[in-house]
Amino acid sequence: MKRAGAFAVLGVAAFAAGAQPAPDGAALFAQHCAACHQPDGAGTVGLAPALRGEHWAKLGAERAYLPTVLVKGLSGPIKVNGQAFSGSMPAFGAQLDDTTLAAIASHVRRLQGADGDYAAAELQAVRAKAGGPPQTRALRAQLVGP
Repeated sequence: MKRAGAFAVLGVAAFAAGAQPAPDGAALFAQHCAACHQPDGAGTVGLAPALRGEHWAKLGAERAYLPTVLVKGLSGPIKVNGQAFSGSMPAFGAQLDDTTLAAIASHVRRLQGADGDYAAAELQAVRAKAGGPPQTRALRAQLVGP
């Protein structure tokens, strides 16, 4: 009986050691995104657009848009709520794994008041497709216009 109890304890300990807690999307956003987009996603005038607001109703309709921006980046002139931006959103696909990017994307959705967290598989699917900032910009133009 003692032996069975010891194996049960070891099994639980091994499972607990192997289980990874879900990444904290808010903390990751603060680390990688908030310097430009602000902690609340309000954006920075002339530098980085807001990650919430009316324009996201259209952008969010295409679930792959946000993961595409995170993985592939975005550059060139865009307009958000009448304000022009011509900077560059870096592609984080080479630096951050799919689980981390999914946590960040899920946090951004929550900033927008949207439900439905992203799964790492969704980021992996975007990563598998060819493309870069110009293709992301073309997708954006399809969703909200030039």
